[in-house]
This record gives sequence, structure tokens and C-alpha cells, in this order.
Amino acid sequence: MIARLAARARRAIRAGRGRWVTLLVLAVLSLPIAFPDYSPFTRLRLAWLDFYQIVLPRARRSDNVVIVAIDEASLRKLGQWPWPRTRLAELIDRIGAAGASAIGLDIVMPEPDQTSPEALIPRLDPSHASVIAELAALPPNDARLAAAIARYPVVLGVAGADNAAALTNTTLLTKTPIVLEGGPIDTPLRQYRATLASLLRFQRAARGQGIMNADLERGVVRRAPLVSTNGVALLPAFALELVRVANHAPALTVDVHDGAIASVNAGDLRIPTQPDGALWLHFSRPVRARYVSALDVFDADPNTALARLRGKIVIVGITGLALVDSRVTARAETVPGTEVHAQIVESLYDRRFLRRPHWLSSVEAISLLVLGGLLVWAVPTMRRQGALLLLGASLLFLGTLGFALFAWTGLLFDAASVTVALFAVFGTLITAALAQADHDRRMSQRSLRTAREAAARVAGELEAARRIQLGSLPRSDTSFPHERRFELAAAVEPALIVGGDLYDFFMLDPDRLFFHIADVSGKGIPASMFMSITKALTKSVALRAGEDAASLLTQTNIELARDNPESMFVTAFAAILAVESGELTYWTAGHETPFVCNGNEVYQLDRSASGPPLCTLETFEYREQYWRLRPGDSLVLFTDGIAEAENAAGALYGKERLAQCLRRLPAGTSAAAVVQAVRADVGAFVAGAPASDDLTLLVLRWLGPDATPSAR
Repeated sequence: MIARLAARARRAIRAGRGRWVTLLVLAVLSLPIAFPDYSPFTRLRLAWLDFYQIVLPRARRSDNVVIVAIDEASLRKLGQWPWPRTRLAELIDRIGAAGASAIGLDIVMPEPDQTSPEALIPRLDPSHASVIAELAALPPNDARLAAAIARYPVVLGVAGADNAAALTNTTLLTKTPIVLEGGPIDTPLRQYRATLASLLRFQRAARGQGIMNADLERGVVRRAPLVSTNGVALLPAFALELVRVANHAPALTVDVHDGAIASVNAGDLRIPTQPDGALWLHFSRPVRARYVSALDVFDADPNTALARLRGKIVIVGITGLALVDSRVTARAETVPGTEVHAQIVESLYDRRFLRRPHWLSSVEAISLLVLGGLLVWAVPTMRRQGALLLLGASLLFLGTLGFALFAWTGLLFDAASVTVALFAVFGTLITAALAQADHDRRMSQRSLRTAREAAARVAGELEAARRIQLGSLPRSDTSFPHERRFELAAAVEPALIVGGDLYDFFMLDPDRLFFHIADVSGKGIPASMFMSITKALTKSVALRAGEDAASLLTQTNIELARDNPESMFVTAFAAILAVESGELTYWTAGHETPFVCNGNEVYQLDRSASGPPLCTLETFEYREQYWRLRPGDSLVLFTDGIAEAENAAGALYGKERLAQCLRRLPAGTSAAAVVQAVRADVGAFVAGAPASDDLTLLVLRWLGPDATPSAR
């Protein structure tokens, strides 16, 4: 069952070179990109959006925010935290007197000052009446701080919490009117179940209040709600309130489109937001010049530290190591929480707004479908290098597009999720290609195995045909074991396994020896089959001719031409030797006449009466010619495989080289030695070059009547 399912899966992957399966994968992967709220790519997407900021941090164009840090040096000299409210009031007075456009207290003071005179009286013994009277005459520390807050444009921070039991609910004064334009807000906003604000007297004295929270996403600050709610009223962000107060705007205006927040306006500053009122933060590199120590404010020369505060938004926050509220930014840098507010303010003044509108996820999904479709269409037909180049070009395009949109428009294009999806598409295509290659390999192996089996069968059949063909030729060493008047030797070397050359010899009667050599046109199996027919018909005609052999070759020609559908032809030389007298009667049908050799004397028989090859002219009458051999003469019959043998350079062996080889043989050389010498000379000439034609030799040496044959 499992094997069948696996086979079906492989067939499905291979179908259409894997295109259909890959298109299904592409469609499935486009869904989490089109709907990012339910995407498994969330962690990857956030990491990629952070990477934009690591590579391209916000350029700090405006210098209108200063952080007055209650740092380690201030705590060492001025005392541990919390300071008396009188010291905080003095700090506000100094900052306000320096000309700050707004002062933000990144500090929540929900309880009275425990170091205030009225708080010390219950702790004293009643016997210290004079001391108690003096303390009672002093104004409360909180009153002095409230007075300082009222003198300057101070904005208080408010902490929000999701757990109502964690904080003491306080009533927030509606210090900031928020005007809605475009209808009510239907999109859910960030809602806090509880808020922790400063004392009511501080709230009444302040110019504004704002939520200081910036929600963490997997431990990192990336977004901050500019507008949130406590379930009763809309609450501005702490940084937004600072900007409103510094710009002397009487109210904040919220633009609502289709029930969602489109932007928040503070005076003439328009801030585009996400539909839920949140703002993606673009962080700059940490800048030391953004900070002024609170100790320097107290001890400052008016021309130095205090001069840096003139016209600036000043945020007072705690940065001492034991008390600092640290945050990790999208640039993977740990900074005090106060700096996050400062960077928000800078972003607003720099008008550097990062945005991820709802339609951007659709653009990402379309990008995936287009690039993935391109891969599906092109990769299955491309070479490996081309496919990798196309994938690399697609990924480069995505990365370049993402950085360009981020740098020029502030759009947060999620190239990482699309990249991972493209890798999955490419991997599916490669898997399909590997499956197809494995299938092709197995099919090739099967075909190769089948071909080898077929080739083995054919080779076996050819070898059997070779044995049958060569076995049909007479053996010179066993045909005439007691003959002393002549000797015969022969050799056949087919260019292929079987060939079209033939020779034959047999006694017509005790005094006459018939022998012939022939070459069928072509090579291979067709030539070998016609060769067998030629040999059989020639022998049949010769044996039937009896004493009347004049028409031997003519009759053979008629018999062969009768059934020759392939129009094959045969060159032939046939002869009858009177073994007692040496008289030779021969016929030639387009074949080379044999050489006659006896020592250095070598010549060819006359072929003036030669006719055309057999099967070319059916009614041609072949004429006989005569010659008388001398004792010791050898007749060397050969086919054109000898004369036309080629070496690697393409040169032909030729009849002249054959004659030279025969001249080098001493007188009295046996027929077998002649065959061996000619074969050795031809082999040395071709030097291993493949044979172009069948090679056949037949050597007849006439010894004379009652002669003793030479050693073979």
C-alpha cells in the first residue's frame, strides 16, 4: 500500500515536469503571505523588517530632542532615587528657564512624596513640638513640584497595563481634546485595562499626559500606539503629546477612513499610522549628543549645558544602571526606554514614517505568484546554471525592491517570506526534476538491459551464422589428405561478423579440380546470405556441367539472377585445373584475375575475356580462357579486401604491394606459407585500422603429376 502511494506521488511530481505539483505548492504558500496575521512566517518577516533598519538606520536630521538623564553620576552626587520632589521641581525650573519648548517627565508619581515635611511629622516624637511646628509651616514638596509643572509646558507620562489588579486605577484628566474626522473608529485599538498616572494635583498642573507604553513583539520594540484607549476615552502617546505641546496645538485630529485610523495630526504635522493607530518606528544609531546629565543641568554654566536645551523638547528619564528601564530596538540595540520616546519624537519631526498598509501583503503575494510562475514556466526546460541564475535574479530583484521601497517610501515590504516561498517552489521543481531524472535513469537502465539482452541474442545468432558460414567453406588442410599433385590454402576475414566473400574447391572427377573465389556486393548479413546462395548454385551448376563446362559461369549467372529481389551482384573468378597436365580453364566475372608466382616471377592472368559481375546482365555469355601452369607455380586468388585495405592515413594496400610481397617469397614456398605471408604484410600495412571490406585469399600450388608436396 505504501509503495503504491509512493509510486503515485512520484508520478504526480513527474507529471508535467513537476509543474502541476509546484503550482499547487505556490498557491498554498501565497495564502500565508496574503494573510500575514495567520502566517507561519511572522518571525521571519519581523527579522527581515529589522534587517532593513540594521542596514539603513534613520538619518537623524532634526536635533530638537534632548534627554536629561538621571544617570549614575547624578545619583552618586545628588542622592539615591527617589529624589525629593523639591529637587525634581528645581530640575524642571532649570530646564524651563533654559527655554525648552516642552518638558516630558518619563516618570510616574502616583503617591505623595515621602520626604515632604507633612510626611515627616507623624514619624517624630510629640516632644519635638518646635520641630513639628517648623515642618508644618513649610509648604508640601508636591505643591512645590505642582507649581513648577504649572509654570512650564510639562507633559506627564502614564503607564498602561493589561492586568487591572497590577495597577491602581486613576482618573485621567482629559487634558488633550482628540477630534475625530471621518466618522467613528471601528478598528480595534490598543486597549489598556488599567492605567497608572501621577497624582491628581500634578495632572491638573500639566499641559498634557500620554501613554508611555510601547508593546514588545517577541521582546523587541518595533511599533508604538500613537492613539490607544482605556475603554472610556482615547489616549495619546507620550511622544505625540510632547509634539502637540511643543507645537502649541490645542488638540489632536484623528483622520478616520472606513472605520480605521489613517493618520493623526498635531498642528500642521500629519502622521500616517496603521489602521489601529500604531506607528512603525524607524530607529537611528545611538547618539551620545542626545543626552545631558541631570547633574550638568544643576551645575551648568548657562552657556554650555543649559544652552543645549533652548527650543528643544526635553525628556527627563532615569538611566542609572540599577533603575533604567531598558528596551531592545529593531536594530538589536539595548537602549533606555526614555530614548525610545526621544526617537519617536525625532521620527515625527523628520517625517520619517514607516508604513505597512494592508494592501502590501497582497502585493507580496502577487510578487510571489509572478516570480514563482516564472520559475515554474522556465526552470523545467533550463540547464542547471540557467535555473540557478534565474532564481538568483529573482531573489536579487526582491531584495533590491524591498530596500528601495524602504529607503524611498518607508514601505515595509516583506521580501524574506517571498524569498523562502520561492526557495520552496524552486526546491519542488528540483525535486520533480530529480524524480524525473531518477525515472529516466531507471528507464534507461531497463532499456539498456533490454538492448544488451537483444544485442547478446543477436550476437549469439551472428556468431552462429559466422560458424555456419565459415563451416560451409571447405578446409584446405583436410579436403585432400592424400593428394600429391597440388596443395591448397585459404583464409577468410569478414569485415563484420559475417561477410559476402567466398571461396570453394572440389574435384569434378579424379583428374579435374574446380575452384573459385567470389565477392558479393555489400557486407554483413545480406551479403552473407547471398554468398551462401552463390556458393550453392555455383557448385550445383559445376557438378551438373560434367564434361561440358564451357557455359558454367553463364548458367550460374542465369540461376542467380532469377531470384534476386535486392538486385545484388557478385564478382567471381572460377577455374578448372587438369591436375595431371596443369592445364587451366578459367572464367572471369568482373573480378581480379589471380597472380601467378614462382620465386621472383610474378604476373597476373590475362582477363581480356572478362565479363560483367554476375546478376548484372542476365543473358551474358561468359567466355573461357586458358593457361598452362608449370610445376611449382602458385595461383594467388584474392578479393578486393586485399587491394583496398586502408591504413589510418587512408592509403590503399593495392595490387602492386601484393605483387611485391609475392616476389619476396622464395621459390618452393608452400600455399599455406603464401597465405600467411600475405596476411602478415596486409596486417602490418593497416596497423590496426578497422577493415573496410572482407578479406579472402585462396592459394593453389600445382606440383605436377605424382609430385611430393612441400611442408605446409
